[in-house]
Order: sequence, then structure tokens, then C-alpha cells
Amino acid sequence: MPRTGLAPEELKRRAVEVANQRIKSVGYSKLRVTDVAAELGVSHAALYGHFSGKADLLDAVVGHWLDKAQEELRAAVSGPGTPEERLETWLIQRLRLKRAAAVKDPELYEAYCQASDRLRDVVQRHKALWRDQIAMLLTQAIPDLHDPVYAARLVQSAMYGFNHPRLVLEYLDTEEDEVETRLRDVLRTVITGLRSTG
Repeated sequence: MPRTGLAPEELKRRAVEVANQRIKSVGYSKLRVTDVAAELGVSHAALYGHFSGKADLLDAVVGHWLDKAQEELRAAVSGPGTPEERLETWLIQRLRLKRAAAVKDPELYEAYCQASDRLRDVVQRHKALWRDQIAMLLTQAIPDLHDPVYAARLVQSAMYGFNHPRLVLEYLDTEEDEVETRLRDVLRTVITGLRSTG
């Protein structure tokens, strides 16, 4: 057992939990690795053995949130309905998760926005995973699709206004039903276009 009294993975997990709570209480910009270490009762050097700095710790917090969101989205991918219906459900669920996070935990959501703005690896990995899921559903929905990855990128581009973290904030005052109706209309238009071109 290391001098902290915690196994390495346990220390990392606890640090993410503490950082998560501190972001909620003091804000994204005021998070300090030394404060997280103090709350854990370890030296900041012990944390720097696992996180290279504040940005790395924030990546871990954002990654944890994205992993939890991915668990919820996975059910939509393999759930009931046609592939097109599952894609629609998946996109709407992702939008709902972001809207809920922006309202419930605005400081954590800001950490996610910052990671997205800076094109951090943790966000890029999830975007690639989402693209792969979209490509799989499109392949099922349109069997003669020539380039599923290109088609998935096209869908991602079409959904940009509904899912970019900063843009989600811009229409939080808009009724959820209205936003979701627009998302469905855009998706159906893109699917129709993809079907016509193959």
C-alpha cells in the first residue's frame, strides 16, 4: 500500500470525486490540485504522480461524466425500434443529457465546454466513439451506404447546432419539444438525402 494509504486506482477515483464536488461548490475556474489533495489528506505530490496538473485532473472529471453519459446512450444503440428510430432516440438522449447537465451542474458543464473548446483528447475520444455508433446505425438503416464514416460525419455536422456544448447553452430557454422537433426534422432530411445518394 502506498504512503497515502490508498491504492493508486482508488486515489485517482477519489481525486475525481473530490474534484467533481469542488467544481460544483467553488466553480470550475477555482479548482486547485492542492485543495483536492488537502481534502483527500495527501500531499499534492501524491496527486501529481497521477495527474500532470489541473488540466489533466479536469480531463479525468470530464471523462468520468462522458463515460456515464455513454452508458446511457449505449442502451439507445441496441434498444428497440428500427435503426433510424434508434439513431433518433440516441441523438435526442444525448441532447437531453447535455441540457440536463447544463442546468443541474453548470460548473461541471463549463469544464466540459472548456475541454471541448480546447479539443482535449478525452472529448475527441468520445466524439470518435459517437461517430462509430452513428456509422453503425446508418449502415443498418441504409444497407447500400457507400461510406458509413463519411455519412456519420455528415450527421454529426448536421447535429452540430443541437449538440455542440456551447450551442446547447444558447437555447436552454427554448422549449425542449421545439428543439427536439427541429432535431428530428434535420435528421430525417439528412437520412432522406443519404438514401437517395446511397
